[in-house]
Order: sequence, then C-alpha cells, then structure tokens
Amino acid sequence: MFISQSEYARKRGFSRQYVNKLVKKGVVRLIDGKVDPAQADKALESVREPARPQRRGGDEVIRQPIQQPEHQPKQTAPSKSSTASNPDPSPVDLPGKMPGDLPTMLLRARIKTELKRGNLLDIDEKVKNKQYVAADEIKVVAFNRGRVVRDRIMNLPDRLAATLAAQNDLDTVREILAKELRIALEGLADDPISD
Repeated sequence: MFISQSEYARKRGFSRQYVNKLVKKGVVRLIDGKVDPAQADKALESVREPARPQRRGGDEVIRQPIQQPEHQPKQTAPSKSSTASNPDPSPVDLPGKMPGDLPTMLLRARIKTELKRGNLLDIDEKVKNKQYVAADEIKVVAFNRGRVVRDRIMNLPDRLAATLAAQNDLDTVREILAKELRIALEGLADDPISD
C-alpha cells in the first residue's frame, strides 16, 4: 500500500520537507508519486548512523525534554491535542530533525575543542617538565654547535700545514690528520649544550 509523502512524514514523525529531501537524495523512492513505506523504512534504516540512537519510530515522535535553568519551572511537552490547536509549536514539538541537527553539531564542536584544549595542556605540562623544548631554541643551539664544528675543522689546515709538510711517510700524514679530526669532533661531543 503506497501513501503520500505528507502521510509518510506524519507517520514517521518527520517534516514533509525532510521526506522530500530523502526522495531527492534517492534514499526514498517514489512509485507513481507515492511512497512505499516498507521500502522507505528499510532504506532509512540502512543509511542511519549505527552509533546514533533512533529517535523516531512508528507513529509516534519521541521528544527530548529541554533542560531549563533551575530557577525557572520546568515545562513539559504539550499533548498532541494541544499541539494541534497551537499554531506556533515550541522547538520540543518540531519533528523531523535531520541527522546533522544543531545540538549534535554543537556537541561535536565542543568535543573537538576539548580535545584540542587537552592536547595543549599536555604539551604545556611537558614543556614545564623539560620534556619538550621550543623549536627556535633547538635551531639556535644547532646553529651554534655547527659553527663550532666548522671553525675547528677549518683551523686544521693552518695548524697542521707545517707538520704535514715535514712528513715523508703517507701513513704518518694519514694518522696525524685522523687524530686531529677525531680530537676536533670529540671535543664537540664533550661540550655541554648551552643557550
């Protein structure tokens, strides 16, 4: 038995616009301009996010109460008879919220913000405990250490030229060069890292 889009929307607790949107997306198929409720229900179930609880079902709309501040008296959702007579229903009465409704989007944004805040607090704690160091400090230290290595190696020819010129044996020259290079590099390793 096929029914109109409006009837299906009423039956499921959706808005007519939401059903029309489902038709345009191809989730719900029309046959002669009518909705097959069995096919539409199966299609909706297959595209529903499994982690999200089903809020609507059958012929009844499940309404979530709005939490009010403690100083104001709580209001309950009006019955169907009072909703029909009330031309301006409250947000509690509006069925057919889409899967990306505002409260869900706000909750996701808040979770994302809290995760970022937690990561920043974790990084701050590690910086205070000297587990993390600022990248700019590392760049300065690396530049200074590189300059020391460069200067020590660049001084070798001036210091060793006369000594190496006096040597006739190739192995002796090689030993002298290796010894001086090792001293220059080991001296670098012994230097404490300073700012």
